[in-house]
Amino acid sequence: MQSIEGKTIVVTGASSGVGAAAVKKLFERGALVIPVGRSHSRTAAIAKEIGVKPYTADFMSLENVRELANKLMQELPHIDILVNNAGGIPAQTGATVDGNEPIFQVNTLSPLLLTLMLTPHIQKNKGRVINTSSRSHKGASIDKQDWQKTAGLRSHAVYARSKLITGMLFREYYRRYGIEFADFHPGLIRSDFGRYMGVYASILKTVFAPFLSTPAQGAETLIHLAETKDRLDGRYYVRKQEAKGNLLLEDRLLAGWLWEECYKKLHLIGAE
Repeated sequence: MQSIEGKTIVVTGASSGVGAAAVKKLFERGALVIPVGRSHSRTAAIAKEIGVKPYTADFMSLENVRELANKLMQELPHIDILVNNAGGIPAQTGATVDGNEPIFQVNTLSPLLLTLMLTPHIQKNKGRVINTSSRSHKGASIDKQDWQKTAGLRSHAVYARSKLITGMLFREYYRRYGIEFADFHPGLIRSDFGRYMGVYASILKTVFAPFLSTPAQGAETLIHLAETKDRLDGRYYVRKQEAKGNLLLEDRLLAGWLWEECYKKLHLIGAE
């Protein structure tokens, strides 16, 4: 393993759960950790604990993401590791201000936009990108004719598809830019489990309690990927070990097509 002491690490989704746990663990190892969260108060509390400035952004707004990226580039000389941990299933069901399906924008478009904008800063020190994925992506599929379909799908199916698309896009990013990348499944996290399951959440939490991980346990693979000397070459990890992901993760033709489509949605000129 390599030391991350003095490394500049940006962590999104840092105000709670795995993100907050990762911020503390990375700080304990001597890294300069930059927490980014949606909630200003919670992100500020985390930032205060480690003596840094908090950054906030709502991934439901691409303009918010652009503003965040510009601030980070202005205020940081470089970025050694970008951790795209923000995501989930937003409560909003209607289109975002950008006209996108909310789950897709929060889990796919916004992290991709942030990463693309920060790429010059990541390249300066030959940095790496680490994404929080989900095991649910393994059960998802993509139909090019209707790849953003939501009718008749439960929110968790849309979420799983968004994680699959994100995984495909970031492997395409790795191929195009050569920046080290890996994603990982943190496990079922106690603090998050059942958040979107309404009245059944408390019952399910009791039933599944023995199988749930703490946020600190969920962050262990993230820390491993930050510290490993091995080159991160687009693989998927579970419990610090390489694992098998959805076969579509290796579909380069489909990934290239998705890249073009998402570039249009991000209002970027020409797919690089």
